[in-house]
Amino acid sequence: MPQPRDRFLAFAFAAADLLVETGLDGVISFAHGAFAQRLGAEASTFLGRRISRLFIAADQASLAMAMASVTLKGRIVPLVLRLADGASTPVTIAALMMPGPPARLCFTIGPVPIAPDPAAGPQPAFDEPLLFVREAELALRAGGAGRMGLFEVRYWNDLQSRLAAEDIAMLRSGIAAVLAESGSGVLAGEIAAGRYGILGNDELDIGSLAERVRNVVSNGPAAGIASVEVASMALDPGSLTPTQAARTLRYAVSRFAAGGIAATQADGAQDGLAGIIAHSGQRARAMREAIAERRFRLQFQPIVGLHDHTIHHFEALLRPSRHEDYPSESTQDFVLFAEMVGLAEELDVAVLEEALDALRSSAAATVAVNVSGFTMQSQPFRKRVLELLAAHPDVVGPAHTPHRLLIELTETAEIDDMAAAADAIAQFRAHGVPVCLDDFGAGGAAFRYLRAFGVDYVKIDGLYVRAAARGARERGFVAAMVELAGQADAKVVAEMIETEDQAALMRELGVHYGQGWLFGRPGTLPGARR
Repeated sequence: MPQPRDRFLAFAFAAADLLVETGLDGVISFAHGAFAQRLGAEASTFLGRRISRLFIAADQASLAMAMASVTLKGRIVPLVLRLADGASTPVTIAALMMPGPPARLCFTIGPVPIAPDPAAGPQPAFDEPLLFVREAELALRAGGAGRMGLFEVRYWNDLQSRLAAEDIAMLRSGIAAVLAESGSGVLAGEIAAGRYGILGNDELDIGSLAERVRNVVSNGPAAGIASVEVASMALDPGSLTPTQAARTLRYAVSRFAAGGIAATQADGAQDGLAGIIAHSGQRARAMREAIAERRFRLQFQPIVGLHDHTIHHFEALLRPSRHEDYPSESTQDFVLFAEMVGLAEELDVAVLEEALDALRSSAAATVAVNVSGFTMQSQPFRKRVLELLAAHPDVVGPAHTPHRLLIELTETAEIDDMAAAADAIAQFRAHGVPVCLDDFGAGGAAFRYLRAFGVDYVKIDGLYVRAAARGARERGFVAAMVELAGQADAKVVAEMIETEDQAALMRELGVHYGQGWLFGRPGTLPGARR
């Protein structure tokens, strides 16, 4: 048990409003201070929760990044995050690691001594669906989520074309304020343009919130242009395992972000998570056939050295063919659906085989193939990869030398069996196949993976590349990620580079390689059969 004297040493002379102690997993074991005034609930109610839930979702990856490096540095230097208090109040957070057993982190959270840079402008609560769904999955796995509300502002494109930017900003702020005031223990945010999600227990009053959101839309500049559609989705997993429930929730949020409420209802979301699974049978059969018959194609996008712009390798990008059972399926939906219905491994093997076939007809190219976190845990997949490497001596070269194949571990799925995934990665690298950790920075899991797995590359999520031009705070995030990767002896790739200024900035921050439209759009692998 933590000793009071240790806490005193860690918290001594802290000019803080909130004092928090967690384990290295971020779960709060001690809380004291002005929680009622700051967050609307007594300190004791936060015990057992993750410290990340004290902050808005857009800042949670920053905290995860800082916590990932704490075992190396022994402390978290002061950084500015925003509380999940409805007003997104900026606060300064710092921490000191106290040795164990068990090791723990002592956090001080207090006022910002210097006002944040106003030029940075307000940030939306969520920049993309995965930021919302990752937190939603945590709540679902912990048993703290019973219902999800989905709010869609119809005709959002018309609003953007007819209203001034300040009117759009006021509308978004009004909706965000309504959702933020929905009560404690609720996760809410904008997960796509004009589309909002809220997650809470079974007592969450979706109907009341819907009326308030409608009032914001009908009583402001959007009156007469837009309307609000609302749906409620039960999250009772029923007979689903926690992993199945998390996969299904992830798919549902992705579908809502891409196609709105109509897309989720077409998938059976009105009947909850089990309803989505029940509605998936025909599409699952069609997808299995599509994978077996290779009804998809690969496009290849170059990754170049930022210092000389020479091509280092290509990433193989999946492009599903249209089918009557999923005529408008995006690549992301296609992959997430495969994971939900248990076809991720079959899909990953099929893509790997197609990429190896392309490599055989391209004499010099090196190709990176994406592999789901689900698949990386599979012993049959590991065996199949090693068989394929042995069967393709023309592309893999001698033992213990770098192959022309790389594997990118994607973070579309949480890895439950870390030991199995680590063993697979170690075996691939022992056979000369480098491994890249994709989506670095997009979620807290990536930082755990960097500590647990030996990898050769990390790929920084494109959100950070775009944000780095806004100010020193955002550039600091990228610099910290580069430092973390360097400590793990991994090279860094930055994705979504579209301008020379972005490329120059990434180069200045120590990034080794770049990917994006500046260097080339996805296309045919040079020299490969068309």
